[in-house]
Amino acid sequence: MIQVAIFDFDGTLANTLPDLKITINLTRESYGLPPVTEADVLLHVNNHIPAYIRLMIPELADETLWDEAEQRYYAFYDDHYLAETVPYDGIPEILAKLKADGIKLAVMSNKNHSHILKMVDVLFPNTFDSVWGTIPEVPAKPNPARAFLIAEEFGADIENIAFIGDSDIDMITACNAKAIPVGVSWGYRPADCLRENGAKYTPENADELYEMLKSL
Repeated sequence: MIQVAIFDFDGTLANTLPDLKITINLTRESYGLPPVTEADVLLHVNNHIPAYIRLMIPELADETLWDEAEQRYYAFYDDHYLAETVPYDGIPEILAKLKADGIKLAVMSNKNHSHILKMVDVLFPNTFDSVWGTIPEVPAKPNPARAFLIAEEFGADIENIAFIGDSDIDMITACNAKAIPVGVSWGYRPADCLRENGAKYTPENADELYEMLKSL
């Protein structure tokens, strides 16, 4: 049985897309730029925030302005990060089951660390044993550094850790870490994309994910 389950957040545990669209459009509006669609956001949502801002506001074409836009984005997100974001169906229930089974639970996200701490605390209180967004000292996904630190934190072998996400970046991270790559097909990337980037399993709903993790 696996010792640890590491979860991505956006598109895996919760549908954050509406609030991501609201926030990037407020940021774009502050520069007099037209809004983007959810489809536009989906193209770049799994990137580290500095890269995401550059991809979502290419019109600025200036490092100083992009850095400024990143700070504006964070300020807008502070007001909107839980406006419409909700857990996916069945996720709170299977997390409770995994926790009762003695599996350590972690979040590893490319979101800002302070935001991810707040979001997990509100949406999944008293559930996760370790929660990490991006911090300057540790490279963001697809670098596997944080996965190794989580394994060390729990005294677990990386081969006995399931890395669960919804994107190509998540699956590349899992493979880089030599963890078990699990790609959930209800998120922001189709199952074919997940399999092409190393997913061994692509469960279609929360119950299927739970049964699959229990079988490992």
